[in-house]
This record gives sequence, structure tokens and C-alpha cells, in this order.
Amino acid sequence: MHLKPVISSSPTHQRVGAIKSASVLRLQKAISRAHLNVTAVPHARRASHPEYPLERTCSLLSEPFQLTFARNAKLLFCERDDLELVASHQGLTVRAETEDVIDAAVVVVKDLYGQALRLGPLTIRLHQGVTVEQPWMGLRVRCIPDHLEEINADLIARNARVIGCEVQSGLCTLQASAPLGDLLGYRAALVKLTLGSAQHAMWLSHYAPVEELPPDGHAA
Repeated sequence: MHLKPVISSSPTHQRVGAIKSASVLRLQKAISRAHLNVTAVPHARRASHPEYPLERTCSLLSEPFQLTFARNAKLLFCERDDLELVASHQGLTVRAETEDVIDAAVVVVKDLYGQALRLGPLTIRLHQGVTVEQPWMGLRVRCIPDHLEEINADLIARNARVIGCEVQSGLCTLQASAPLGDLLGYRAALVKLTLGSAQHAMWLSHYAPVEELPPDGHAA
């Protein structure tokens, strides 16, 4: 994972149902003790911050002119608002809000070029101004109560801030925010924790000062 310096709407909370599991109650008490303030974060981005905080560059092993490859690869995609494609002499750079969107775009390119496609590392685009700021993501996870404590422990290990937990129709909905760098690979981790039974949604929430670089990350 690389870090690259470059010059959201949350769901409406619903009232907790009358029946709650012990796991939910313990988690809600912990949140209350932490005195967390829940504030709505608008989905509009400041112009000084990247709208697409994550990128990955694809190049072709057998192509001496990467710009030609990149322009041709761009033709595989219709115009869309969740993806930015940049053709350059380095190859095709795919930018998006989340890792899942980038992965899906890479699959499209790889289906055509196969093993000849070379993939660069996922790169987080930092905002560099008076201070260096990193993207924070909003996260919503829906699971059965039996998996709640494991999911919560995993999020805490990822430096997430748990905002709330609610129960409706026998399902727990956990809301949190965390640095994007700590959430890379989260889909696969969640599948492993819950045997594929949980669902999640992720979105760009805001930018905040970098306290320390994620492991193995560096400015590029």
C-alpha cells in the first residue's frame, strides 16, 4: 500500500428495538461511556481534497507505449460518476472512493489483457496543506448478533471509532468511521469473520490529520 500526497451521507439512526442481545447492550454501554458525539457528515467534498481517495495504476508488460494502452483500456468503460480513469505514460490510473470499485474496474481490464496486465499497488491519496491529512471512511456493517463482538474487536484493531449500534428484525447495524489505510482488505476480512453472512457499506466521510503512517505505507 502506498500513500500519495495530492494538492458523505450517513444513514438515519433508528430507535433500538425492545429486544436486544447481551452483545449489543455491552457495546452500546461502552459507546456511551466513551461520550462519543454522533454528527451527520455531508457527502459533499471540499475542492482541496480528492473526491477519489484511492488509486491503482495498470500497465501492460508487452507494451512499450503505455499511453496507447491506457487510452485503449479507457474505452472499455462508459462514463460513470464512481470512477475516474487517467491515461498517462505510466499506464491507466484507476481512481475511486473505495477498494471494491477499483477491484471491479481492474477485473474488466484484466479480462481483456489477462496475464500481460501489470498492477501497481493501491495508493492512498493524501491531502497535503498546512498539515498532511488522510481520508477517513464511514462504515456500516449489518450482521447477526452472534458476530457482533468479533466485528467490533476487528474494527477497534483497525483504529475505528464505533459510533453506534442498533438492532432491528434480529439484525445488528454497527456504524463506525476509520482511516482508509486501516480498512484496506476489509471485505475479505468481514467474509472470513462472518462466513459471508454480513453486509457492509463504505463511503468517504472526511479528511483528518495523519497521526502516523499506516504500516508499510509511504508517500509516493
